[in-house]
Amino acid sequence: MNKLEGIIETYINGNITIAKKQFRYLGIDKVQIIECAESFGIRRTIKILKDLGLSDMYIINSFHDFDRGNIDKAKEILLNNFY
Repeated sequence: MNKLEGIIETYINGNITIAKKQFRYLGIDKVQIIECAESFGIRRTIKILKDLGLSDMYIINSFHDFDRGNIDKAKEILLNNFY
């Protein structure tokens, strides 16, 4: 499990304040975003990352670089605020 997955799991378990504090000190790697999307689902992962303060462009770029098969779905979720 990567660090970002741990933070997302903390968020899902209801410890939102702790997750936000941990997120501030984590250097986000784009591959970690893709791994989280595979573990938790694209929509749920994007929703949590947006709540934690990650930008749309960073999320889209991670799909562009490492998971082009799902980039259209990620863009649709972000552009239409379906998260």
